[in-house]
Amino acid sequence: MTENIGFVGLGIMGQKMARNLLKHQPINIFNRTKEKGAELINQGARWHNTPKDLAEASSLIFIMVTDDKALRDGVLGDEGILAGIQPKTLVMDHSTLSPKGTRELARLVQSKDAAWADAPVTGGDIGAQNGTLTIMVGAQETDFERAEPYFKQMGQRILHVGEPGQGQSLKLVSNMVSALNLMAAAEGVQLALNQGLGLEDIETVMSFGSAQSYELAKILERLKGHDYRPGFSVANPVKDFRLAVELARQTGFAADLGITALPFYEDHAERGYGEEDESSYIKRWNAPQEPLS
Repeated sequence: MTENIGFVGLGIMGQKMARNLLKHQPINIFNRTKEKGAELINQGARWHNTPKDLAEASSLIFIMVTDDKALRDGVLGDEGILAGIQPKTLVMDHSTLSPKGTRELARLVQSKDAAWADAPVTGGDIGAQNGTLTIMVGAQETDFERAEPYFKQMGQRILHVGEPGQGQSLKLVSNMVSALNLMAAAEGVQLALNQGLGLEDIETVMSFGSAQSYELAKILERLKGHDYRPGFSVANPVKDFRLAVELARQTGFAADLGITALPFYEDHAERGYGEEDESSYIKRWNAPQEPLS
């Protein structure tokens, strides 16, 4: 079966993922601002003015947008994917949404004789650039098999983790752990600096001891370079962290650390760091802090 590929959402992650697909076949693209699609158009991607138009021309549709509103607008709006979707189309959502919301969208798409898979990713903008993402897919087995060759054009580790909604569940858990790791690393590094310890010594001990982690390495790299341009902006992990805590509450799981830590992350975003990289949490101690009640 020859597939017509569509991609909706050309932000930091989506643009890189779409570019990797375009290396292998023609693709249709849409983004709320056309400027972000200019480079892909120059490389041969076909621009569509609305998600509806894109859906009419595509049999496999990949989505990578920032939040629930953007996703629902793109799928359910008057000019959304659902208004133009063709029978037997498979829609794959790489965004991060609640499992409950995912299952609702899956039912709506199924009512159009089409299918939905949640396929959130981890690996950051570097993984998207290099085609080395980990993609966790919640889908029916036949839908997963249909999409897997295209996932492999964007990612290195492709996992079928269960029915629709299960990909989102695993992503939320992974992102909550990531956020907790990052917060712990930032707090530890700043505590060490506060004691007058040298950054080189802190890095050596923490990077080669039991404190080592991906998030620690990121914190140290950004701190040394004073570079907090967003690869994964604070607003994104805050959103995902909230969804993870809500998932725990909905299912009766006592996520004690997550529930305790979330207000500190939210406070950091509210202090004006929402559009900086998540590693900017290291800057939390740059100004006097008022204890959170």
